[in-house]
Amino acid sequence: MRRPAGTTSAPSGASSDSPGVRGRLRAAWEDGIRAVSEEFSLLRSLLPPATPDLSPEAIGSWPDNRGDAGLFPGACPPCPPPRPFDLVLSLFAYEKEVREGIRAAKYAGRSDVAIPFARQLSEAIRGDWADRFPAGFRPTIVPVPIRPAKYFRRGYNLPALVALPLSRLTGWPCDLLLLRRAAERLPQAGLPLAAREINVRGAFTARPGARMFPHVVLLDDVYTSGATASAAARTLKKAGTEHIVVVTVARANL
Repeated sequence: MRRPAGTTSAPSGASSDSPGVRGRLRAAWEDGIRAVSEEFSLLRSLLPPATPDLSPEAIGSWPDNRGDAGLFPGACPPCPPPRPFDLVLSLFAYEKEVREGIRAAKYAGRSDVAIPFARQLSEAIRGDWADRFPAGFRPTIVPVPIRPAKYFRRGYNLPALVALPLSRLTGWPCDLLLLRRAAERLPQAGLPLAAREINVRGAFTARPGARMFPHVVLLDDVYTSGATASAAARTLKKAGTEHIVVVTVARANL
């Protein structure tokens, strides 16, 4: 068969697997892998970070703050006296893994930590804190409420979730709806300390017609400046509560 004019035969030994072709294929493969890796890195940067280990064992290893002296009204330097509560007791210092864990519990849907938190609090109440409560203290647990917008965004209020198992473990009754969040201009997180008192002034109301308890454990996740706890405690005091102990999972060291 006669070969068409202008065509030549391939040089002897040339094929599709020659070193030059293999080199170009390898380079194209590496470029593709690099592009895919960059895409995954971009996607990873857009996703929220993995939540920390919040197993009971991990929480049990958090830096302990329960042996620190409780704060009496006026004993906290950033907090102007007098405070409308008797005492503040906190499990952990709000730093490093504690801060990451509580943020995950509040903002990343890790509501499963409520029971481990309650167990740790119950152990402290029966142990290290047993002699710190006022004589004859028989409290009702009242969680600090959050704004309705936050509740609908998160789906729960962490202090209320902790209050239920803590009530079962201690035998103390709880009233999840005694306090209501009535007003608050801005979220407390991120505000300067001096602005927090003003921001939560008048932020709470007591449930109309509710029976008030003489002794209350006011339960919150974090004690920072004391502004939120003070605003809630003042509402309880005005309604008839006599003694209030603020109990939190963690306390910021300011």
